[in-house]
Amino acid sequence: MTDNTEWLLTQIETLKQKQPAYEDRAFLTALQQVVQQQATRSEQIQGELDGRLWNHGNW
Repeated sequence: MTDNTEWLLTQIETLKQKQPAYEDRAFLTALQQVVQQQATRSEQIQGELDGRLWNHGNW
């Protein structure tokens, strides 16, 4: 996970703790999950790209 992603997740958690309304906390929890999923997908795509670039069969 990148520094930006960790920072964003920390900021969302801070906001979530300050929200009195359940709906707002639920939204921020869902937002955290989306950010985590996007970070995972980004890492997977980077790995796939690295694998394709180093595939000697395609050189």
